Amino acid sequence: MARARRALRLWHKVFGLGAALWLVLLSATGSAIVFYDELDRWLNPDLRAVAAGPAAASIKTVVETSQVSVPGFTPRIVDLPNRPGDSFMLVGAIERGQKSFPAQVFVDPRDGALLGFRITDGAHFDRRRLMDTLYALHMDLMAGPVIAWFLGLVALLWAIDHVPAAMLAAPRIGRSLEALKIGGKGFNTRRLFDLHRAPGLWLWPVTLMLALTGVLLAWPESTRDAMRRFSPVNERLHYEMPAKGPPKDAVTPDQAIIAAAPEGEVDSLQLLPRQGLYAVRSFDRRDLDDIGRLWTYVDMADGRVVARRHDNGETVGDAVFAWQYPLHSGKAFGLAGRIAVLAGGIVTLLLCVSGLILWRRRSRSSPRRA
Repeated sequence: MARARRALRLWHKVFGLGAALWLVLLSATGSAIVFYDELDRWLNPDLRAVAAGPAAASIKTVVETSQVSVPGFTPRIVDLPNRPGDSFMLVGAIERGQKSFPAQVFVDPRDGALLGFRITDGAHFDRRRLMDTLYALHMDLMAGPVIAWFLGLVALLWAIDHVPAAMLAAPRIGRSLEALKIGGKGFNTRRLFDLHRAPGLWLWPVTLMLALTGVLLAWPESTRDAMRRFSPVNERLHYEMPAKGPPKDAVTPDQAIIAAAPEGEVDSLQLLPRQGLYAVRSFDRRDLDDIGRLWTYVDMADGRVVARRHDNGETVGDAVFAWQYPLHSGKAFGLAGRIAVLAGGIVTLLLCVSGLILWRRRSRSSPRRA
């Protein structure tokens, strides 16, 4: 038993020292983007908010404004205002010379006037692009797919480490309640150890969920291939639709929305000129978060609905992957879930910092103990 405990302690120490930096980066950026929209609206009210009033501008006008007012801009997604006082946000790219830059354009829903735009590539910590920078850092540290894969490995090892961490924190069931308490005084080693142990046990289910969902989100293709051994996993329909190009005389986005969701509340519109389609995303009772998950595909040529699919899909495999982002962001459980995810990120920061300090103190005192 003592040998097994020493092996668990060695694993936990080696993993903690090796992964601390990466977990600090992931938990710090992840904690911030839990409230991405709220913070971005607070930082950029001139782009994200307008005075309350009737939304008179058509989607066609909004799209044209973005293209005319921002030279070189090609919209891909039109995010509709979901509450009074929100602006339109169009996501796409700006062509400058031989280069393409990801960009967001904001338009007033009352009259279709341009509110402003921002280019979201690179790391920028000004108020305009802070939240997008934090989001991109959380995804892959802005270093591409190799680092994204590495962060998935860190998440997998973190998930595994939850087992030895819990066993070391509460080795005996009879003393498990003691492990949840914080004792000691000031900043002595006893209190530091309890600060490392107790919060980790309090939020153990939350941090384990973040680790597991982080693996699936970082390794989407590999985990889907693994899941297909047990259950079919289907992708969004337009991923496999044939390319036929846009028609000469396309129906307007407004007509597409009416055809797709005559009574429903629309979340966003995606332009798919390569397939000659509009993809209308509307809210549905099956949604797991606050994003419209019902996709309705409308032919640009004649406004005909050609396909419809909800992100939840029809199989167990579809459902597993539909739950990943709502769980990882906390949005599956509303405000309470987001607060829990925020707390999980803060606790992970605390575990990393307190663990490093404990290791440093013990490594300094070990020669004297010897």
